[in-house]
Amino acid sequence: MVRGLNKRGFMRIIEATIAIVLILGALLVLSQRQNFREERDLSEILPPILNEIAQNPNLRKDIIIEEETVLQDLEVFVSDRIKNPALNFTVKICDLEDDCVLEKYPEDSQGSIYAAERVISASIEESTFNTQKIKIFLCRVK
Repeated sequence: MVRGLNKRGFMRIIEATIAIVLILGALLVLSQRQNFREERDLSEILPPILNEIAQNPNLRKDIIIEEETVLQDLEVFVSDRIKNPALNFTVKICDLEDDCVLEKYPEDSQGSIYAAERVISASIEESTFNTQKIKIFLCRVK
């Protein structure tokens, strides 16, 4: 009778161990999926910022007339919206026909570089019709 109790106790310990291993495995899989989702979410940061830039009449005007300080103004504007210190960005303004590429790969970047662009044109009220392309590159830093 004593031997039967020991056997049942040993089986319960094995069952509990298997249950713990299964739970830890499930948590590990879920945490890996969450990290993958974080990577994918970086691409969703840029379009709303570009939409804000396109709707800001002062920035639009400065981009169209190629004001000297517009690039600095855009960097301040974007940095106010991207407050994560683990993210680095570069803003470029190009002609519509240009490829608008990133000249130098950021040395401190980690993983992929995300990019989004938007065409900025003059409003109907303005006498000259000019278009520019604004492109933002975004990456994680080490």
